[in-house]
Amino acid sequence: MQQIRSDLQFIDYYINVFKRSWGSYLFFFLGINLFIEAIVIPIFTFLTSWILKLSHIPYVSYTNILEIITHHPVGSLALILELVLIVGVIFFQFTFLLTGITNISRDNFSLKEVWFTSWERLIQLRPTSILFFIGYFTLIMPFANLIFKTPLLNKAKIPAFIVDFLLAKWQFALLLAVAYLVVFYLGLRLLYTLPLMIIQNYHTREAVSKSFKLTRHQNLANLRRMAVISIYFGAITAVGYLLVLLLQVGFDKLPKPFDLIMAIIMLAIIQIFSTFIATIVSFLLLQMTLPTEVFKGHPTFYHSNRINQRKKKIRITTVILVGFIALLSLTNDYFYLHSNNIPPLRISHRGVDDGNGVQNTIPAMAATIKEHPDFIEMDIHETKDHQFVVMHDENLKNLTGVNKAPYQLTLSQITKLVAHENGHAAHVVSFDDYLAYANKHHQKLLIEVKTTPHDSKDVVDIFLKKYKKDILKHHHEVHSLDYNVVKQIKAKAPKIFVSYILPYNFTYPQTSANAYSMEQSTLNDSFIVDSLFNQQKVYAWTVNTDSEMDRILWLNTDGIITDNLSALDSKINDFYHDPSYADMLFNYITVIPYSNSITSEASV
Repeated sequence: MQQIRSDLQFIDYYINVFKRSWGSYLFFFLGINLFIEAIVIPIFTFLTSWILKLSHIPYVSYTNILEIITHHPVGSLALILELVLIVGVIFFQFTFLLTGITNISRDNFSLKEVWFTSWERLIQLRPTSILFFIGYFTLIMPFANLIFKTPLLNKAKIPAFIVDFLLAKWQFALLLAVAYLVVFYLGLRLLYTLPLMIIQNYHTREAVSKSFKLTRHQNLANLRRMAVISIYFGAITAVGYLLVLLLQVGFDKLPKPFDLIMAIIMLAIIQIFSTFIATIVSFLLLQMTLPTEVFKGHPTFYHSNRINQRKKKIRITTVILVGFIALLSLTNDYFYLHSNNIPPLRISHRGVDDGNGVQNTIPAMAATIKEHPDFIEMDIHETKDHQFVVMHDENLKNLTGVNKAPYQLTLSQITKLVAHENGHAAHVVSFDDYLAYANKHHQKLLIEVKTTPHDSKDVVDIFLKKYKKDILKHHHEVHSLDYNVVKQIKAKAPKIFVSYILPYNFTYPQTSANAYSMEQSTLNDSFIVDSLFNQQKVYAWTVNTDSEMDRILWLNTDGIITDNLSALDSKINDFYHDPSYADMLFNYITVIPYSNSITSEASV
């Protein structure tokens, strides 16, 4: 109890420090993030696209990293140099932020001084330090980002489908849990490394050693303080949001257009409130990175001869801040008009809905068709006799118990096997039969062409010869994780709608595909904007939980691939079909933690 009381005293003290110069802090945090979002990230996005275009690299994913390195050495070098540059910018950003808030708290803030101090620290970095920070920022920060968040590291995450795969087996789940704990522990032990380098000008090795020494008996205390800050302001945020929602419930009873006017005002309040809370929390957490054993002394309070100067600065920053928030509020109309957009295509993943059958089988498809999905996504493999079987896995053992791959058996042999899943059983089916059943019931398919090194060299030609006319006649679509398949189909049958499957959002690809089937956990609004400019569609996969559905619906993708079609239908109904403004505000609030907007990233 005494320790928690001490944490609350810490919060109370620094809230008072924040209140003295709240305008400066708020403007400083928002200014940095606006600069990153509006200038730095677009520059890096353009630079990446330019490198890929000059190097003739259509896309970047972990599926083609080896190919890029071996076939595009100049492009690889350019991308590596860009990564080093990004690490430098992140270091500069943190230096700028920490130096700025320290100077503001001591009443000697100078933007010019902060800029040159940050630049001086950056150019002092040695090559070994740069290598250290590549690992530090790409490994430590994505897991230990409670203290420092930046949009520049948004892509540094493990895709959800990989995590799901690892969690499916307890051995991998245990290893993943241990890895998370180790990385989080290292994040706590390296907590003071950057402040020591920035404020005290320590060398990298000395800062790491000093941080380990200072945190030797502080890990639990730091962790507890983070938890107390999170709970304290989480409760304040929840109460604030609840009050706004209750007010809007009442305002929804007003005649039009007053209900809309009040909803816009309430949304502006939410934006300002969330920005303010995020800034305070970030300020408190950054104060935790300053070890008292090294950085002694407290922020200086007002000097009488600076009162007028301080008030003038606050007035200026407040006016700028209000103008900035007013600009944000002008975008609110898009949010309210969002419900009038066309809902996304509902795509059943592997032809099932909430375990209503065995994936990729006709009985499961028959059950799912009753829910009238826009598409049924399914998978095909080439068999030993150059036919196609409906199967996702590269080995039949998981579903049938037979330890063979599709290319090792003929279609006749495979279709005699019985697959078991979700308490159901059904025969493995040929693509011919699956396609015929879909056509008979006017069900469009999203056909994933899966390939292996054992497939025929002309597997795409075989596929098109057999199914091109049928696909075009019944408006089926094709997608594949193999870019060569996508490229060949677009070249040989350009009228077929083809989507390229992306397991990771590194950067927007430069391909001739009609669409991208994008892994949902790394999909963001900038990718959606790029797709609009390039007139390409985006399908998100695999979107199964309520929070994932809320986020993807908010991003306004063209299609959603899911294992829970009925749950998605319910979400779409709530999201698009005449929701109240209170409901829309609630949707906005639940999406805030996942969005990439300036207000949600105020913690930089």
